[in-house]
Amino acid sequence: MKKIILSLILAGAAVNSYAAVAEDSKIFTPYFDMMLMEAAFLPSAGNIFSGGNINTQVGLLTKLTRKDSLFGLYNFNYAGPSFQPQDSKQFTDRSMSHNFNFEYRRSLGERFRVRPGVSFMSDYSRTGSNEAWKNGLYNMSSYGGQLAADYNFDFEKNGFITAAVLARKIKFPNYTDLLREFMNASNTSETSGGLEDQTLTQLSLRPNWNGFFGGFTYTLQNYKNQKVVAAATGVYGDTAQQDKTTTLDAGFRQALWVFELSPMGSYTMHRSNQNFLRYKRLGAASNPATLTSGSADVTMVAKNYNYNEMTLSVPVDLNITGKWAIGGSMNITRRVYTDRGARDADNNYTSSKQKNLMSTLTGSIRKRMNDVATVRLFYSLVVASSNNKFEQYMPYNYTGNTIGIAYQLSY
Repeated sequence: MKKIILSLILAGAAVNSYAAVAEDSKIFTPYFDMMLMEAAFLPSAGNIFSGGNINTQVGLLTKLTRKDSLFGLYNFNYAGPSFQPQDSKQFTDRSMSHNFNFEYRRSLGERFRVRPGVSFMSDYSRTGSNEAWKNGLYNMSSYGGQLAADYNFDFEKNGFITAAVLARKIKFPNYTDLLREFMNASNTSETSGGLEDQTLTQLSLRPNWNGFFGGFTYTLQNYKNQKVVAAATGVYGDTAQQDKTTTLDAGFRQALWVFELSPMGSYTMHRSNQNFLRYKRLGAASNPATLTSGSADVTMVAKNYNYNEMTLSVPVDLNITGKWAIGGSMNITRRVYTDRGARDADNNYTSSKQKNLMSTLTGSIRKRMNDVATVRLFYSLVVASSNNKFEQYMPYNYTGNTIGIAYQLSY
């Protein structure tokens, strides 16, 4: 769930950075980008299933004066069933989000500009086929503001640096810990239904020059009601949960002869003060003397959620003609937990720390319909592996085949 929140916030920051390019002299400048994808998925274990994705951004830049303008952006995203990295979601999960961003832009001379703004988002999820969108356990709403400043150091090659700070208040109106409610019937509805409520603060610095880009992002999540499980006793204490995430990323988009290249890499360090008390079987009793034993029925894992993650994406398109291209890409995501041990097939912790690896190889054929529309037919091979062999709740080791079609319209 935390990964979903961060990805949405980072996506919004990327849009703001993209919006920092030079503006033209028109009073109204529309922006539209839509991607539609439908695919069939065949996992190594299980039945074939289908899923789709819709991602649409609609924006309008309005020039008020020579120095002042307003920019509004609406983003709709639907993510259907698909293959997922380990420790994230089930294949059958669905999500749908609406995101509204509004910002005021003020130029300070020729090279500086400030962009204060506000944002509102609603995110809906479905973890079961019979679950209504409005009743999703992980439904989320957020609102907040941001302030960005741009410095343009190279007009000819679109070189600029963007510094931004944003703050969000995030609520999960339907989320509840059923086990906690069962154990403590005196819990108030606010406590039992708002455990994931939090405030999020993010700082970022992003340079961009001649198609090259990168950045540093620091995110702090302070939870309102969720307390930390004490490592010594295995019960909730008085300390509130706090998560910190630091991300470094870099990439470029370039045309080289008949090739179009757009590789990107990132490195993320996630740290949380939350611990995890694992119950191996239903009805297991906690014994503080055996909490650190890997084969105990109840095991305490301190710093269970801390990890380092590396992501590398290398897509390449080979232009055959003006309209047709052959594409290929390689995507790798590797996550290493700093303190969480891997489990064997019998749900016992081992001495090795958990490591997940997901690799995706894709081949495609792309046709450019006109200046604003493209269609791509693709096939992907997914290989997910982990030294965690206990897979009763989530798949960790699997291969998958995907074939699908994508349509993109952008202007």
